Amino acid sequence: MMLDAKKPSVRVLSVAAALMFASVAQAETLGLSTLKQPGSEGEAAALKFAKLVAERTEGRIEVKVYPASQLGDWTEVYEQVMQGAVDMAMQPLATADDKRLAITWFPYAFTNYETAKASLSPGGAVFKIVNEAISAKGLTPLGVYGEGMGGAGFAKAVENPADPDAKHNLKVRVWPGGTTHKVLLERFGYNTATLPWAELYTGMQTGVVDGQIGGTANMALESFKDITRTWIQYNDHFEGDWFIVNSDRYAALPEADQKILLDAAQEVSAERFEQVKAADAKALDTMRAAGIDVVTFDDATLDKLAAIARKDVWPQIAGELGQETLDQLKASLGM
Repeated sequence: MMLDAKKPSVRVLSVAAALMFASVAQAETLGLSTLKQPGSEGEAAALKFAKLVAERTEGRIEVKVYPASQLGDWTEVYEQVMQGAVDMAMQPLATADDKRLAITWFPYAFTNYETAKASLSPGGAVFKIVNEAISAKGLTPLGVYGEGMGGAGFAKAVENPADPDAKHNLKVRVWPGGTTHKVLLERFGYNTATLPWAELYTGMQTGVVDGQIGGTANMALESFKDITRTWIQYNDHFEGDWFIVNSDRYAALPEADQKILLDAAQEVSAERFEQVKAADAKALDTMRAAGIDVVTFDDATLDKLAAIARKDVWPQIAGELGQETLDQLKASLGM
């Protein structure tokens, strides 16, 4: 009798085990590629996103993070996410297929962290423009991991950096295709030169160029700390990596799980927006400690620089975005 009484329990346990196995077998795994290095704040953000998704889906979805471009160069990964060969990425957007994506570095689209956060969140002007542009390519944006506000680094001293009408006998490197910042810098009184990234360090070291623009203070510390004499915090653009997911892969998930992914990305993005101002300030302090002359501007000066860029520079670079996209941006700024 005792033996017979145990048999139903064995059957129940067997069924439960089978159900548990089936549940595990049905779990979705999404691969997420990022350029961020192991141990970096960026990798920590990607891992937190993965943790939030796993917790909130109760294990139905596992996000596997591949740091340090393990799945390939970021431009290649961008194509792979479009094609569905890679599920997700946290990285810059590639602009080769759609000029509207130049909005992500368009000079003075915003000048401070608050306006950047508003514009780069769902419902914000830049987020809407990006969503419209990349959705046609099979990509869905979920959020933005902020790197910080952009500026310019120089191997020499810079006189009157706050005066947009000053004439500087300095040549600043812009990246190939960097028309937006070429026009901006020339309006601010600099000469410009195009130089590949791989040649930039040597170029600044030997005087081929006197400075560079297009990144954050932290990025300058990582690559040019020993040859940077002056850093000007222009707040010319906001550097960020986008959480993107293949649209078909995303649409195949239950709506509740889609929302979990979106909410998790937004939570990580919002947390970073709270941290990024302090991260920039820390990088500037590190520069000062290293003997670099750091130039920052008050809000009134930044607003003046932005007004001049929008009035004099934007008409010359409107083609980089297209007039319709530029008009959307202007409308968001009340212009």
